[in-house]
Amino acid sequence: MTSRRVRQRRAIALGVGVLVVLISLVACVTVLQKTSDNVPFPQTAQPPEWGRNVDPATSPSLPLADLADTTWLTRTAAQTGIPERALAAYAGAALRLSVTNPECGITWTTLAGIGWVESHHGAIFGGRILENGSMNEPVFGITLDGDNGTLALPDFDDGNFDLDPNGDRAVGPMQIIPPTWAAWHIDANLDGVEDGQSIDDSVLAAAGYLCYSSDSMTNAEGWNTSIRAYNDVPIYATDVAAKAEEYAQTVSCVIFC
Repeated sequence: MTSRRVRQRRAIALGVGVLVVLISLVACVTVLQKTSDNVPFPQTAQPPEWGRNVDPATSPSLPLADLADTTWLTRTAAQTGIPERALAAYAGAALRLSVTNPECGITWTTLAGIGWVESHHGAIFGGRILENGSMNEPVFGITLDGDNGTLALPDFDDGNFDLDPNGDRAVGPMQIIPPTWAAWHIDANLDGVEDGQSIDDSVLAAAGYLCYSSDSMTNAEGWNTSIRAYNDVPIYATDVAAKAEEYAQTVSCVIFC
């Protein structure tokens, strides 16, 4: 016969297990409920982990892809399906901006949401991001001439950035247009070249522009203001928020998600 003490221990163990399950379920439901209103605003995931040998204070002087912890990158890439090289850029930009512009509060999930909507993390048209952060083939959007539901943008750069002298088009994995690149161009991987086809350069340029476009992205109003500045098509903010929310939920929930 089982003793009273053993039965009590079993009951306690069962209770703890049920509690853990309930906490996990509540956490998942909370993530979903926070976007139940009509304003797109993704739940914020835990920030990336800094690399073991990285001093945040000196992060602006380091290549963007070297900022996040490699173990965190491998784990999070496996959880979310984001290519690890792209994730290194999203995480690195969020980490760097947390130092250089902490009021902005831009997250890796928002940058990853934009990266997915714009180019499927560089995989659109069968492309891929190389280990050095460059695209294996250049990525260009369609000419923004007013057709196909686009805004009509006159040529800004004589084709120097987008290789189209007849009109502007978006460039690279983050699909940055020439006027934005002219203002926010940067060499994020410290290879000596400011390259809109580089995942590092394009993500950090996009992050800089997003943070400039509102006082803070930590609230729904600021987040939407920044996203609309990047792309004012109404469905765009909804699509980015949905993907960022998916990534946040994936890394936040443990079971039954």
